[in-house]
Amino acid sequence: MDFAEQLRVLQAAQGDPAKLALATVDLAYPSLPDVERFALKESLEAAAIPHWCDEAILAAMLETPNQESAARLVRLRGLSVLEPFPARGGNAINVHEASRLAIRKRMAHYEDARFRALSGRLVTRFAEDPNPAGRIEWIYHLLCSEPERGAKELELLDRNWSSCAPPEDRYALASALMELEETLLVQGVALAWVLLVTAWVRVSRGEAAQLADRAGKILELARIAEEPRLEADAQCLLGDVLEAQGKLEGAQIAFGEYLAICRRLAAQDPSNADWQRDLAVALSRVGGVMEAQGKLETAQAAFREDLAISQRLAEQGRSNAGWQRDLAVAHSRVGGVLEAQGKLAAAQAAFGEYLAICRCLAEQDPSNADWQRDLAVALSRVGDVLETQGNLDAAQAAFGEYLATSRRLADQDPGNADWQRDLAVALSRVGDVLEEQGKLAAAQTAYGEYLAICRRLAELDSSNAGWQADLALAFSRVGGALEAQGKLEAAQAAYGEYLAICRHLAEQDPSNADWQRELAAAYSRVGGVLEAQGKLEAAQAAFGEYLTIIRHLVEHDPSNAGWQRDLAVACWQIAHLEANAGRHVAALPLYEEASRILGALVERAPGFAQWAKDKEKVESEMSRCRLLAAASIAGTK
Repeated sequence: MDFAEQLRVLQAAQGDPAKLALATVDLAYPSLPDVERFALKESLEAAAIPHWCDEAILAAMLETPNQESAARLVRLRGLSVLEPFPARGGNAINVHEASRLAIRKRMAHYEDARFRALSGRLVTRFAEDPNPAGRIEWIYHLLCSEPERGAKELELLDRNWSSCAPPEDRYALASALMELEETLLVQGVALAWVLLVTAWVRVSRGEAAQLADRAGKILELARIAEEPRLEADAQCLLGDVLEAQGKLEGAQIAFGEYLAICRRLAAQDPSNADWQRDLAVALSRVGGVMEAQGKLETAQAAFREDLAISQRLAEQGRSNAGWQRDLAVAHSRVGGVLEAQGKLAAAQAAFGEYLAICRCLAEQDPSNADWQRDLAVALSRVGDVLETQGNLDAAQAAFGEYLATSRRLADQDPGNADWQRDLAVALSRVGDVLEEQGKLAAAQTAYGEYLAICRRLAELDSSNAGWQADLALAFSRVGGALEAQGKLEAAQAAYGEYLAICRHLAEQDPSNADWQRELAAAYSRVGGVLEAQGKLEAAQAAFGEYLTIIRHLVEHDPSNAGWQRDLAVACWQIAHLEANAGRHVAALPLYEEASRILGALVERAPGFAQWAKDKEKVESEMSRCRLLAAASIAGTK
């Protein structure tokens, strides 16, 4: 074919990507009879329907003998728009993505019946393929050929894969489904499930805060289709989005809708294990947002109901890894509230159950990154309790394993924001223990890496309030290490960043008790460094803000042991300042209040080493203050 003829062929395609791809047949085989070139173009169109093709797949689509499909495949290999695809076998090929998607989209628009027929033949071809790639190809073509059936099967596949499939398989599924969304080849309820499944993968990668529009679209499609399970999941996604954005009241409403639908479905058919599992997950979500608002008793009621359902399911299906994982998470949720209430022995037992299940799953399949991550998080929770109990060596061992696993995962997939955050948190935990052991330089190094990761994440998505809170905490840790080394100006600068972020978050959502507490802690940190610099009036003002916020939180939920301890510390800090200024009479009631609170906490949780130490220090200072106050009163008389 001379240049003029080639130009004519290309001009005839009129810039259409699909026509240009098909024109490669004319360019590569100009001497073939028209009938054979037409047949080869049909073969190219067929080869563009799946993600890859070999002679067996081509034969199935064209309904021709393998010998004939093999001959056509030889000629197809000579086209510039095809390339070898060794990942699926030595004879496999694939049409370049841009050309493949263009051909698919054009055929679906102009030859819908043929497009669905070819997709249906691929459904049959991959129906019995148990491998992840085969399952993905099967559901991909089922959604194209029979959208309603495809939507139901995608729901089941997502349910099966959500808690036990390796992340790379779920990412591959999401990637394939996004093609259908972007090329507009699915609509209605099928589109809703495509949007939902891809959204869950993005949530698992720390992108929840970016999904508000998607959650709203899924909810709209679910209501139009009158699909309650789909609507429930859409509400769950919306709740996750709002929670990630720091909008707890909105998240609570969404999770409440999610729970209400799940309760109705579970009540309709108590024998349906999948619906029972959905109910457990909904309870966990509701409990989580209640816990974040400081409503510990309400949260614990939800978590215990979640645990009861999860235990029944896990006993019913001991080989079901997903249900075992749900049980582990339920133990963790219960343990978290117990820890916040100062019930350390019970919390340690719950976290022990969590760790045992996670370790079993991780050993069962060391290649499953999600299970490795679960193990890392379980080690973190166990380490927290050990540190609180003053068992620093054991805590350091748990945090060290947590850090090693988190670093492996973060290195494995640097684009996974959740795994990057896990690494940051692990560094902070290791730094905490090092600081308590007096290894300040090593703690500073860990905190520096922690801050760098948190800064990158916060810059990556400014709408993610959780990442902003992480950045605030990182500044707090860095400031603490600097203060311990006597670098007061640098510490004050770090605490200033900490306070500014906390103030912004607390104003953004006053219902978020965690952020209110963090704001109080920021005032405490600022007050401490001001006091060390001799700026006593400014320090007293900061401690006063700390005390005001904490009193409000304690009135809101007196069962929260952490907040009770914060109140004792706030009273203690102001009392210490008053005593140092010679105002012993004014300091004494605050010392007494701090002592009374800490005494009650030590009785409630005798294994909490730090609280016992705090009580001893307060009572020592209080005794000295009482003597000086008495002397002051006597002198006045």
